[in-house]
Amino acid sequence: MRPDENLSPARMAELEAWLDSNVYRQNVEFWERAWNMVKSAYTQMPDLSYLPSLPAGLTRAGARTVLDLGCGSGWLSVFLARQRFAVTGVDISPHAIELGRQWAAQEGLDIHFEVGDIARLSYPDGVFDAVVANSIFEHLTHDLATMTLARLKHILVPGGAFVGCFDKVGGGPGEYYELADHTHVYTDKGRKGMMLRNFNDDELRELFASWTVDDFTTTESGTRIVWAHS
Repeated sequence: MRPDENLSPARMAELEAWLDSNVYRQNVEFWERAWNMVKSAYTQMPDLSYLPSLPAGLTRAGARTVLDLGCGSGWLSVFLARQRFAVTGVDISPHAIELGRQWAAQEGLDIHFEVGDIARLSYPDGVFDAVVANSIFEHLTHDLATMTLARLKHILVPGGAFVGCFDKVGGGPGEYYELADHTHVYTDKGRKGMMLRNFNDDELRELFASWTVDDFTTTESGTRIVWAHS
């Protein structure tokens, strides 16, 4: 990580160590359990108002190679590959990645799926034209989100595009405790270990302070769609 973002080198080192903490380990274990309960990829595309605009927006940005962060079983990767983008999907769950590979094979799509932690991205500089993140950063703390976005700037080509969907979450039923930055860590049986954080509009703008934000749109449901470039 380069020392050119909002976190000091000492704080970034603390965060790297925190990724080995019991709290973060339980978060990873939650996603492994959740995906292991899924027997086959659900191949119906979600009804999301912004989805049809993605291919045209990425094309206008000059994107061909796209990284799908936290791809799960691959619906967004498949959607973009159908539009002839060269897609890499990364997710922390090996089972989710296997489901994505099966789905891509069924459709004859050439998608590169790999297991990886989005908080520990290790891609070379300038390897992707664009990054898409659908409801992913809500499962990171504020500082982990800052660190991840800093890494994304470097793995993108200069001027590379980012498009993210940020849901308004938290405050619903469930048992949890809060970290210092108000990230919820759930303790109830169904979601034990899952981290969930609501980023308000001001925090989102802070996260993207070193990016050029091209569009910041709020949907009727309260979801924020952020288009930006490095």
